[in-house]
Amino acid sequence: MDLIRRNADFRRLFLGSIVSFLGDWFALVAVAGLVKELTGREGATAWVFAAEVLPIFFLSPVAGVLADRMDRKRLMIASAVLRVVPALGLVAASQLGQAWLAYVCVASISALAAFYEPIASAVLPNVVEEEDLSLAMTAFGSVWGTMLFVGAALGGAAAAAFGREASFLINAATFVVTAALLLRIRRPFNLGTVAAPASVLSHVTEVWDFVRPRKVTRAFMVTKSGVGVGNGIVGLLPVLAIDRYGAGDAGVGILLAGRGLGALVGPYIGRRLYGDDGRRLVFWCGASIVAYAVAYLFLPLVTGLWVAAALIVFAHAGGGNQWISSTYGLQLTTPDAVRGRVMSLDFGLATLAMGLSAILAGVIAEVAGLDVAIWTLAVFAFLYGSGWLTWTRDLWRAEVDPVVRTPRGDAAASVES
Repeated sequence: MDLIRRNADFRRLFLGSIVSFLGDWFALVAVAGLVKELTGREGATAWVFAAEVLPIFFLSPVAGVLADRMDRKRLMIASAVLRVVPALGLVAASQLGQAWLAYVCVASISALAAFYEPIASAVLPNVVEEEDLSLAMTAFGSVWGTMLFVGAALGGAAAAAFGREASFLINAATFVVTAALLLRIRRPFNLGTVAAPASVLSHVTEVWDFVRPRKVTRAFMVTKSGVGVGNGIVGLLPVLAIDRYGAGDAGVGILLAGRGLGALVGPYIGRRLYGDDGRRLVFWCGASIVAYAVAYLFLPLVTGLWVAAALIVFAHAGGGNQWISSTYGLQLTTPDAVRGRVMSLDFGLATLAMGLSAILAGVIAEVAGLDVAIWTLAVFAFLYGSGWLTWTRDLWRAEVDPVVRTPRGDAAASVES
């Protein structure tokens, strides 16, 4: 990609994310297999995913405040370095045979990640030129999907061949490499600071005051929850691979790699569908949720591992496009002064939906079985996506593009209600 070649700071941020995500997915396959082995419960793997996302919801308001009031670069480096400790803790969980310790380590890694992911989204418009932002955002979306695809596949194979602890050690090492890459970035992560309100609540109120009259910004902010309410299904994929398809850790890697492949191709398909038209951007955010739900409605009917993987690819092509296009929409419609908090709130709402969905998936799977759990969550996502499209109809059918583009996203929306 030409942008990677000519923009060294973007290249370092991009490579840092590649390395970090690769380790994350290496480890997640191994953790899912570990807790399933230690507990023998169908809901156990779903609760791993709940432990992964819920801490982000609780910490995202604080992370957003710090992202707009402190040095973003230092926060991101600290987040990367500190995650080494719980990453190594997973080795201890494996050696001691303690599932609870694995859950604690996953939650700790997630809590620290709350100070990395939304800040990276807020920083991106500051390390690339405005005309490169859409391409940069699509590239970042492809990182998550590519590393899930590659990391899950390799992680499953590595866990099967060398043991799960090797995956945990690789994950710990990636955080050190990420911190080293961030240290070399020269462009400022913050364009400036403003006077800080007295409390976190004041910050959240300030963000809400900005978002409330701007319907298109509100719409982008709540769209990730549509995929989130169905995302608990992902936590059940390891059980499908191990119990239904008899494929072990390698099978877990294949199904999660399908998720990654979908998330990889989805943003590129979406970019072709909406182009530079904000109306199409809004429409395909909602339509992608519906596509995600429909694909998962068919999953319980599938009896083969590879057909299941193909359905998962389709589902997460929708999910991947929805995530990246809504983030891009927020970047276009928020100024730098509040962007960190907006991104953190957006990320927090999404992770709350994902975490609650994962808990619900585990409970339903324990009580009524995997198929009922998958169908229930897929229906929730379908209803959410359909309702969101209905609510935003005035935006995606507007005569004037509802997304106003001005330099660095210092814009609002032309459609308010």
